[in-house]
Amino acid sequence: MWTIIIVLLIGVVLGRLNVIPEKLLKYNSKLQNVGVVILLFAMGVTIGGNKKIIHNIKNIGFKSFSYAVFTSLSCIILVYLFSHFFMKGDGE
Repeated sequence: MWTIIIVLLIGVVLGRLNVIPEKLLKYNSKLQNVGVVILLFAMGVTIGGNKKIIHNIKNIGFKSFSYAVFTSLSCIILVYLFSHFFMKGDGE
């Protein structure tokens, strides 16, 4: 865990100091996409290889769906309330 945090902080510092040449920054988006694809592939392999997860996929799927719906509804309600009470005077 500490390795991830340290690497992230090093990236933030390098980004703030503008140490990375502009040529390399052009490839940053592509590198991020490749990293996400590799991460998703590795997670898929791990999940596919774990028989407990595959056996309980119905329960996990229902719980995940429930959390996603609850989180989404909560965010929608909170954004509506905050925008309704704190963003008055915009003419809308």
